[in-house]
Amino acid sequence: MIEKLDGGLVKLGLDFSDRQKEMLETYIADILECNRTYNLMKADSEDELAVSHILDSLAAVPHLKTIVEKIKTETGRKCLEIGDIGSGGGCPGIPLAVAFPEEHFTLVERMERRCIFLTETIAHLGLDNVEILCLQADSVPKSSFDVEVFRAFHPFDKKIAKLLLGMCRKGGAIAAYKARSEKIQAEMDAVSFAIPDYEKIPLEVPFLEDHERNLVVVWKK
Repeated sequence: MIEKLDGGLVKLGLDFSDRQKEMLETYIADILECNRTYNLMKADSEDELAVSHILDSLAAVPHLKTIVEKIKTETGRKCLEIGDIGSGGGCPGIPLAVAFPEEHFTLVERMERRCIFLTETIAHLGLDNVEILCLQADSVPKSSFDVEVFRAFHPFDKKIAKLLLGMCRKGGAIAAYKARSEKIQAEMDAVSFAIPDYEKIPLEVPFLEDHERNLVVVWKK
């Protein structure tokens, strides 16, 4: 077991099964192997990957559970469609798919080399609730997702706000992983005409307590 991964899951209150932990460890190993020839994700060690990418992705799980439960209650659907927009190396989509095995995830990524890695990794992990969509985000059909998540896709601006809202189903939510509050305020002020209301939820990432992390949640009415 990767020490900081195990310790971080405990700090986050995530009671993962041995199988779920094994999936995350395998995912970390796959990234490090790929990094030898292709700089897929910035990290030089298992612990750095576990903290900066896996635990960072999983820090939002309690809040995403609330979002998922709200949408299920209001729609009556048993399985939600969750899109990871600009998935890159698979974060936050793959860790979240491990955490939410009952939901269906689509990893939207435009770069073919990354899509090949994601496809191979999904097969290696045995994740049957995930598919890869190798497309530009603006080619994704309208109203595809109940929930959209992203970590390093793009700052909110006029074009991105319109794109994200278009992909989201009515009554659904966009959950964006962001850093400093002042930067969030500037981004959201610039798109207030399209997104007048949002919630900023502080996240605490184990072993990264000195880094400000927030989840910006936007509901599509």
